[in-house]
Amino acid sequence: MNLIQALFITFWQDTIDRIFFEKLKSIDWQAIFLRLLQCDEGQNLSVLQAIFAIQQYGLFLFLIQKYPYIRMVPNQEIDAVLHAHIANTHQFEKDCQTLFNVCLKHIPEFGVRGEAERLEWQSAFAQTQKLFELNFGQGTMSNSPAACCEILLNFT
Repeated sequence: MNLIQALFITFWQDTIDRIFFEKLKSIDWQAIFLRLLQCDEGQNLSVLQAIFAIQQYGLFLFLIQKYPYIRMVPNQEIDAVLHAHIANTHQFEKDCQTLFNVCLKHIPEFGVRGEAERLEWQSAFAQTQKLFELNFGQGTMSNSPAACCEILLNFT
């Protein structure tokens, strides 16, 4: 295990349940970290911001697994990590199978098609923030704005 992997693994070890933790360990976090810093997905994140965003992303993945039928809206940093992860489509699909036994579905531009959808998007983001606080403590999702998307498990 390299230093980058160790940073994330140590953070999650005492935060999430053991079974999902073991699954998270199988992901190549160094590749995602480097892609986040070297590509547009990182949106000019510093090294420390990228580390924090990946830590949040792991918690976000855990919440998706724990609450599979709840709509989740990530913040902008978590969404940046998701895009860095998705960039290697084959590996992303393999990781999703390991984590969830199905692939994640990324629905872009959620919340931008009219007032009703905007309110639904805001409600889903508020619910995601509450789940972060309920499971990991206040402030664990940071104050970053919501990303204009939603993430679902693709059961179809």
